[in-house]
Amino acid sequence: MIETVYRGEDGEHVGYVAPSPDDRWQALTVFGYPLGGPAAFDDSVALLEAEGLAVLADRWSVKYGDDWFACRLVETSPDEVVVQIDDFGSDDFGKHLKLERPGPEVLKRV
Repeated sequence: MIETVYRGEDGEHVGYVAPSPDDRWQALTVFGYPLGGPAAFDDSVALLEAEGLAVLADRWSVKYGDDWFACRLVETSPDEVVVQIDDFGSDDFGKHLKLERPGPEVLKRV
């Protein structure tokens, strides 16, 4: 069962924790992207409280076609993420891409 995690100090939604196959827990961002590796429940919650929202402002890379491009997260929800290509050398600079539940094969934190 996936558990929603709220930051204790202000009740802000910071992500989710989901059971992993090895009886530990996986921290997931507010859009379901894995954050860190499987860990104890309390450690996964602590990671989300510390970094769950900060990762939204991080630099990311998106796979578009056969290439990877620098991007920024523009909108996030549990079902999709909208990124903006932020790679100045790209002809697609500024283009928005809608990604459904992206994983590391399509979206990577830089």
